[in-house]
Amino acid sequence: MNDFFLKKRIHRYFDNGKVVDLDDDVIRESRLLIRIDDRDFIHAVCTPAQFKEFIIGFLRTRGLIDGIEDIASVDITRNSASVIRTARLRESFPDLGVLETTGTRNVSAERFIENRMMTPSDFRVSSGVLLKGMEELSRMPLYVRSGGTHCAVLFSKEGTALASAEDIGRHNAVDKTIGGGMMKGIDFSGTWLAVSGRLPSDMVFKPLLVGIPLIASVSAATSEGIELGERSGLTVVGFARGGRLNCYCHPQRIT
Repeated sequence: MNDFFLKKRIHRYFDNGKVVDLDDDVIRESRLLIRIDDRDFIHAVCTPAQFKEFIIGFLRTRGLIDGIEDIASVDITRNSASVIRTARLRESFPDLGVLETTGTRNVSAERFIENRMMTPSDFRVSSGVLLKGMEELSRMPLYVRSGGTHCAVLFSKEGTALASAEDIGRHNAVDKTIGGGMMKGIDFSGTWLAVSGRLPSDMVFKPLLVGIPLIASVSAATSEGIELGERSGLTVVGFARGGRLNCYCHPQRIT
């Protein structure tokens, strides 16, 4: 775990005027160049862990693959990764140039989800399971040690953690978690996603794209995130902390 941190000398100030010099853990940033079909695609700024999960989830949530079976090979070195997709996808390459991101909005949600709707199901989860699951975000190890990561956990409806990730970028954490779920062959339709960041539309569309019926955050949802959930059939939950939660749309999934 020490590979994820740097020790930095800091001056800690208190409201009583006291000042203490100490060594503090600071989360590392890593740059990963992702090449797709022998072309440079993105310089990702991320936490140096779960690179394969990140790559698979990133490709899926950018519409560059439909499933893990669309990846012919992944070759990861220290600072770069080369992905070769199966032959049927190699002609489809977005003209985005080389992007640099910690998960900022670099694609439009509408590009992938026009008229997309959640598949009807009998998925239900209790409010108690949601609140208990959300508490796990605050116990993620990198966050506990540094306070410098966003967290995401994929849960079953019973509250079992199925995949999880931490990253300096909230989008990256979700991509890693989705990628981890894909690697395990998880049926996303029977799961829900807990995240630590805000829920604008470009965050809400990630579970929608892979068929996760509910996303919950300890933070706020935005107007566009709620609107996307409303029209697509995805349940959007915010401020899930302190023994309460706000359900913005499709509350029928919460018992």
